[in-house]
Amino acid sequence: MDLFYVFLFVGLVLFTVLIQFRSGSEELIPASAVTDVDELKRFRVFRSNYLMVFCLMMAGDWLQGPYIYALYEHYGYTVGDIGHFFIMGFGSSMVFGTIVGALADIIGRRNASLAYVATYCLSCVTKHSSRYWVLMLGRMLGGISTSLLFSVFESWLVAEHNRRGFSEALLADT
Repeated sequence: MDLFYVFLFVGLVLFTVLIQFRSGSEELIPASAVTDVDELKRFRVFRSNYLMVFCLMMAGDWLQGPYIYALYEHYGYTVGDIGHFFIMGFGSSMVFGTIVGALADIIGRRNASLAYVATYCLSCVTKHSSRYWVLMLGRMLGGISTSLLFSVFESWLVAEHNRRGFSEALLADT
């Protein structure tokens, strides 16, 4: 059964790569959006840097997800306790998600992105303790970092795109 998922994953990755290479250089950039070749090169470097960092941040978030329940179970917590941990994570994301945009405006989008890194690292550090309240704090920090992950990186992209003077039409290509 596990081998099925490995083959499925590899097959989907190969399919995605095949589609990307078949499309070749046919990007979704309108001809009117590019004023010169140098701007297009600068944009592609900018886009690649952003996507690499964003994908690494997402991968870090996604990779720990399947193991959290098993970790709490290994520490000896009951299903009810584990449910409380998850409620704290989703609840803090819900509450903090309502103010994360305003926070990014106040402290800056780059600083808010760095705040994601800090809260996420602290959330991961708490996983090394089996104490209930330390794990609960970690879930709260995890919820905060999830809210930051799904909002500040994209708002930073838009702000930095505009600051660098790229055409608005190029933004859709990212």
